[in-house]
Amino acid sequence: MRICAIDVGTNTVMSVVADVDGDRLTVVEDEERFARLGQGVDASGRLAPEAMGRVLDRLAGAAATAERLGADRVVIGATSASRDAANVGELRARVRAELGLDYRVISGAQEAEASFRGALALLPGLDAALVVDIGGGSTEAALGTRAEGVTDRQSVDVGSVRLTERHFSVRPPSTAAVASAQADAGRAYGAVGFERPASVPLVATGSVGVLVARLAEAGDRVPLQAVETWRDRLLGLTPSQALAVAPDVLAGREDVAAAALLLLAAALARFGADAYLPTKGGLRHGLALAAAQGGGL
Repeated sequence: MRICAIDVGTNTVMSVVADVDGDRLTVVEDEERFARLGQGVDASGRLAPEAMGRVLDRLAGAAATAERLGADRVVIGATSASRDAANVGELRARVRAELGLDYRVISGAQEAEASFRGALALLPGLDAALVVDIGGGSTEAALGTRAEGVTDRQSVDVGSVRLTERHFSVRPPSTAAVASAQADAGRAYGAVGFERPASVPLVATGSVGVLVARLAEAGDRVPLQAVETWRDRLLGLTPSQALAVAPDVLAGREDVAAAALLLLAAALARFGADAYLPTKGGLRHGLALAAAQGGGL
């Protein structure tokens, strides 16, 4: 079955068209579009009209790709910004009226589980993992094995857009602002109620994990030292300066990349990992698997 699965996050709208046969997933086309749906949501608890307009435009683009490639079904999983917004019903109604799609808001636990499944789908040689998905508004952690599935999962309300809006209004941020952001991340990750067994690798899924791997040219295993080096470098730059350093990697996330790397370093420290495995597999791939198999998350 050919599925188009769309992940509507706090910063991006990421979509994949994939052929799914049982637990096997073959990517046909993978797209990333920036929409910043979470603009101001942390402070206001509401989706901004212009942010909803951007998401509708990006969803239309993803739906056009699905039609062009002959997808049998299109599914949407909306995450942190949509969970937190009191007026998400307005966006849901507009997506239904204008695009004929079901705008499904999923829970943090569902997001963690789908991200785990999606990550392992693109890491076929891995039998067990702690999958960490650092988004714009939240971070999900899921521990499990390929055979048994997810055994522990948790979502915490800390992400790169949320952290940037809270602490980094001045760029580069002050030492005090960085310390405050690190304390915020530490409190959030400290609430995760399970540990990583020493034999189980940490996998960073989604754009953040791939981002550092590309910046550091680190390949299949990215050491904590590389994350910390790039974190500190980006924290010392304005967004425009950061974009100039690596425009092909940072375009669209140049203002939140420093916070994303701060969160990734904090996650590695929290789970006692000196490196991580990056993968493009994530929520959208897990959504595709669930849709093709006819089951819920």
